[in-house]
Amino acid sequence: MGTILLEPDGRGSFTFTFSTPRGEMSGRVNVGTEGPPDRRSAADQEQAARNQILALARELAQVYE
Repeated sequence: MGTILLEPDGRGSFTFTFSTPRGEMSGRVNVGTEGPPDRRSAADQEQAARNQILALARELAQVYE
């Protein structure tokens, strides 16, 4: 598995770098920006961002298989 480095980038968004032995991907994800205010802890918001990044990585892997 790879490593994910997150940096808060405004309310409910993070910039990230996802690194694995095969390469690196960077970008920005938003969490909890739709609907009612996001009252999750910072740790829970970071976990939601990590989950989104991993899901994106899985989707990209399927497209390029």
